[in-house]
Amino acid sequence: MLNFNTSKEPLPLKTTTGRLFTINREYLQDLVTELEDFLRDEDFMNSRTFSKKVMFTHEIKANNTVEGINDSVSLIEKVIENAKTVSDAGLRNRIINLYNGYKYILNGYEINDKTVADLYQILSKDLLDPRDEIRMGPKYRTAPVYILINGRLDGVMDYGIDAKDIDEYMNVFFEYVNKDNDFSSATDYFIKSQIMHFYFVYIHPYFDMNGRTSRTIAMWYLLNHEIYPYIIFNRGINFDVSYDKVIRECKNWYELTKFIKYMLITVKKELEKEYVMHYLRVASGRKWQTVDYQTIEYILAMKGDITVLDYARMYNRFNDKKRTKEIFATLEPLIQDGTIKVVRETKKMMFGDEHNLVLGINKEQLRDVNLEKVKRLVL
Repeated sequence: MLNFNTSKEPLPLKTTTGRLFTINREYLQDLVTELEDFLRDEDFMNSRTFSKKVMFTHEIKANNTVEGINDSVSLIEKVIENAKTVSDAGLRNRIINLYNGYKYILNGYEINDKTVADLYQILSKDLLDPRDEIRMGPKYRTAPVYILINGRLDGVMDYGIDAKDIDEYMNVFFEYVNKDNDFSSATDYFIKSQIMHFYFVYIHPYFDMNGRTSRTIAMWYLLNHEIYPYIIFNRGINFDVSYDKVIRECKNWYELTKFIKYMLITVKKELEKEYVMHYLRVASGRKWQTVDYQTIEYILAMKGDITVLDYARMYNRFNDKKRTKEIFATLEPLIQDGTIKVVRETKKMMFGDEHNLVLGINKEQLRDVNLEKVKRLVL
């Protein structure tokens, strides 16, 4: 049996106590192997085209949703097509800023203090509280920042490192980012990107938007190293509410294994969804719209057969609320093309005089899928 404590590896990332963060790579090896085996020969995911398809618009939605912002994919597409058609400036900016930020990181720039400052200017444009803008230094905040836990003002707050130490810690961050690594697999790059993600949040160099900046930098690192499949990790965080809790626990214990395990499992689930959706779309015989991908993504997250009312609750959890009848309309094209199968009716009504329906993924459409590879989903 693996001794978790004696297998810890110190990382060159210091804490405010002077200790170093650690990680246990041996403990993670089975997950690394699972991911590497899964991605082998799946060329459609190992491409820049795949990463760009997922980034615009699904990862824009996912990155904002982690922060509790539930813009629909239809709205995001509308803003990207013509931002001026959306009158709400705050809503428009939080979408278009991420869109512009993602375009920026696709340029392949080195990740350093200047380029990260440029990225932050893009992501935060016209969104910062005026009081915070005044207190910003040339690159980083100049005062304490307090972090709400579960969004509550009446509880114990977390905090970023002392403002006077940010430059020092960010230099450590950039040195780690740009250190050459003798990695043997794409998953090693993903693990490093998530260590970066964590450490940036630990420093918390800004008053606001630290989370989405850290996750965007992690995507940037993956793109720079052509690790295309793994950029979908934002999406999976939304389906597991323990994200903030795991970060706090790892900060308290100066040990990152639990966070990296969480991210490895999260990204594996999303890769399995992409694998299944790819073959479902081919079998459907039609070009899917963005909302079709989102619909199947939600259904796959729900583990097995569901009802329309179950799906409506899932949809309204991550989007502006709609009536069940409107939500059902997004399911109908996928029922008609055979992707979703109606299993049976229930006695309960879903709207009007329409009985609630039990739905499931049509497994006949998965005949080209190697189901042995799908270990984290319930089909």
